[in-house]
Amino acid sequence: FRVEKVYLRTTSPDDPTKYAFIRKRTTIVDGKELGSVYGITTVQNNDNGNDIEAKRIISRREYLSSFHGRDHSRHIIEQQRISFLFNKQSFTIHIYEEPAHVKDLCILHAQAEVPHEGDQLEVDIPPFLDVKRRLETNNEEEQKYGAFGISLIHPGKETASTL
Repeated sequence: FRVEKVYLRTTSPDDPTKYAFIRKRTTIVDGKELGSVYGITTVQNNDNGNDIEAKRIISRREYLSSFHGRDHSRHIIEQQRISFLFNKQSFTIHIYEEPAHVKDLCILHAQAEVPHEGDQLEVDIPPFLDVKRRLETNNEEEQKYGAFGISLIHPGKETASTL
């Protein structure tokens, strides 16, 4: 499926701990678009440094209306996503198509179950994938590889999607 993520202007631009985005998810089979679903997500960072997300399904009409309130200081994010199961684990590959400065960047998200409480999480990476390294959970990696950080327009790196 294909995902388009559009960040919205915030009511408090000086507070980077709160933001919202709309998302369009389009199912694609054999190169044909079969339909889209739409949603809005608001994100707020709590006192512990964790993001709290509130998601809501919206109509196409609300999506198009909200699109007019997009944050022009951010790129529109476009990704192709491939989801699959391997050894009782869920994987999603995020392949960036836009913005241009991250085109073809691939991020693998894995969800696995910890067998016993207190055990270390072990992810069994499928042998058909070439994973360069594990991303760390820190601000630097989030800014470099997370959609929110990637979306920020830096002078001199504008693409057609920012116009």
